[in-house]
Amino acid sequence: MAANTEAGRSFARRDQLLKIQSQIQKLWEEEKIFEATARSAPPDPGEKFFGNFPYPYMNGFLHLGHAFSLSKLEFAATYHRLCGRNVLLPFAFHCTGMPIKTSADKLAREMEQYGNPP
Repeated sequence: MAANTEAGRSFARRDQLLKIQSQIQKLWEEEKIFEATARSAPPDPGEKFFGNFPYPYMNGFLHLGHAFSLSKLEFAATYHRLCGRNVLLPFAFHCTGMPIKTSADKLAREMEQYGNPP
């Protein structure tokens, strides 16, 4: 089978990668890789993994460092899940403290200055 070409360029490598991707996705679907089922009995000691990521604080923008740190935990959690352990990996954002107080004060000033919107 000839590879797709466009303006003299070969896409054989891309086509091969897409073929491999399709095969792997089919395997994952057949093996139900991404389905988790609850056990009927509690896990034995050492069969649990709990990962905790300190949530990003809302006093600045999210940046690549957050993704880098979270990716290490995500990798570890996935590894333990594939080893058959029960994995708990909660993730959330936390918005309290001074940034929230500052925002609330700003809203109060704006409502006093401009009125309460309907």
